Formats: sequence, C-alpha cells, structure tokens
Amino acid sequence: MKEQILEAWDRQAAIMNDLAALVTEENRGARPAAGSWPLDEQLAHVHEVRNWWLGKIAPDIQAGLGQALQEEGGEWRPIADLGEIRRQLEISGAAVRQAAERGLGAAGKFGPYDNAIIFLNHMIWHEGYHAGLIITALREAGAEPSEEWQESHIWERFRGPEEW
Repeated sequence: MKEQILEAWDRQAAIMNDLAALVTEENRGARPAAGSWPLDEQLAHVHEVRNWWLGKIAPDIQAGLGQALQEEGGEWRPIADLGEIRRQLEISGAAVRQAAERGLGAAGKFGPYDNAIIFLNHMIWHEGYHAGLIITALREAGAEPSEEWQESHIWERFRGPEEW
C-alpha cells in the first residue's frame, strides 16, 4: 500500500509540473480573477507551502529547498526567474515524496499531522485548489489548455486512457 500512496503523490506532483510548464513570461501575470494572485505567484505559493510544512515535519529534507518568493518592500513576491520557480516545484515535489515515504513507515504523529497520509491528503487537496486557479487564469489569458491536453496531463494520470 505504501507504494500506491506514494504513486498518488507522484501523479499530483507531475500534474503541477505540467501546469507550471504552461506558464510563460508572456502569461505569468495572468490572474484567475481580479485581485487574486497571478500565475507565477500561484506556482511559487505551492512550492512555499510544501517548503513550510516540510520544515515542520522533516527539516533535514527541507534544508535542500530554495525559495520561490522573495520579500520586497514588506511584501512577498515571486522571484523573477520563472525557470527557477519551476525547478523549485520539481525539487519540493520530490522532497514531499521523500518525507512521506519516511513517515509512511512510522506509527503515530507526523509533525502536526495525525499521520503521513493526512499530510499527503492536505498537500493534494491544496494543490488541486491551485491547479483549478491556474487553469482559470490560463483561460482568462487566452491560453487555456485544450481538452486533449487536460485529458492526457491530468485525468489520464489518475485512471489511464479513456476507452470510448
């Protein structure tokens, strides 16, 4: 069962990485709605949430992560290097897996979480929320991924190819 749980995370992380690849210099400022975070900040936030929680459950693993946000004038903004934001997402995705793998073999609390499965559930739920915002922002920018793209990069990752 441990490998199936880790595979679920791997699929989620791959979806986020594929969505991140759709964010370009031209559309990185697109927002899902007025007053909401732009695309680059959505991606940076996902990384930083992973980073922050890893600091609570596995500081030794978190130590290998970089930053995707930087403080400017008292506010946190995405770093300028979009490629680095994507790279940090990949690194933090692997780090979450590493921490979860360690936690799945242990009994009891996993940092502030009841167990490692609840931690992964939180991560997947949180990232699904932001995935929806990212797709909405891409739609607002005229760059919504096609149904075919969404099918192969999101839905088939969960259930395999649709057999019509």
